[in-house]
Amino acid sequence: MNDILLVNKINPKDYSSKKQRLFLQIGGIQLPKIEERLQSVLKSSRLVDSNDIIYKYDGIEINILVQSIPIIIRLLSENNISIYSVYGIYDPKL
Repeated sequence: MNDILLVNKINPKDYSSKKQRLFLQIGGIQLPKIEERLQSVLKSSRLVDSNDIIYKYDGIEINILVQSIPIIIRLLSENNISIYSVYGIYDPKL
C-alpha cells in the first residue's frame, strides 16, 4: 500500500508576514525528555508562539514565518532533536 501525502510547496522567497502551516517529524518525541527539550527550545527561540504549536504523536505542527524555518531547524538540530521531515501542510485554499 502506498502512503500518499499532499503538501504545499514552501516558497523560500516569501518575505511576507503571513505564517505557513508546517509539519516537522521529530524522532523520539514520545519520550518525555525529548518532548521537554523540544518545548524548551521552541519557547526560548521566541520565533513561535505557544498558541502556534500543536504537538502530535510523531512531530509538531507549527505556524511560522517562512524565513524562520531554517532558524528553527538549526536550533532543533543544535539541541540534538532529530528531524526526519519538514513539509508545508496541504491547504486546498492556496
